[in-house]
Amino acid sequence: MFAEEGLSAVALRRVVKAAGASNASALHYHFGGRDGLVAGIVDTLGAWLQPRWSQGLTALELMDDASPRAVLHALYDPVLGLQQAEGYGTAAIRFAARLSWDFGPSGQDLSAALHREPLGRASALLAPTLSGLPVETRQLRLLMTMTNVYHGLADRSYLWRSPFGASPLAESHQADRLQEQFFDYLESGLIGPKISTR
Repeated sequence: MFAEEGLSAVALRRVVKAAGASNASALHYHFGGRDGLVAGIVDTLGAWLQPRWSQGLTALELMDDASPRAVLHALYDPVLGLQQAEGYGTAAIRFAARLSWDFGPSGQDLSAALHREPLGRASALLAPTLSGLPVETRQLRLLMTMTNVYHGLADRSYLWRSPFGASPLAESHQADRLQEQFFDYLESGLIGPKISTR
């Protein structure tokens, strides 16, 4: 419901009813209110994502030199996996995409806490390869890749109705090709052609 309608738009009594709780105060007892419920969902997503992020990033940290593409896969293969995981799916991705812009500063804080460790480790892994980039530029580009991944996955059906018409990449048999082209796009944005000094 939060993924489809917005984190602030869904009445909590609807959540209680959808959960099959007979007592309207059950949500407040367990979560304290909307903020606690949203934080609980973020914790659930983190419990799924964090070990997968850690596994991929640790493997790269044991190498001498991790390529930007390998770092992007370590960061975003778990997110792609979350979208495919039973009980999570696209709703989990849409929830995460909405978190930072739909739930104000508290949602931004929750999103930052969820992503702080993996993005920090990714930034450190990229430092040798992207040594010509200032740290703030590298971090901004990583944030932009994260935004593109969540919103790209959340709105993938847009490929059927884009300004260019239906894309052949929207076809289910093109999923691997779409993923590779998406990672090409992310890698290009991360490496970048130049550094702005403005």
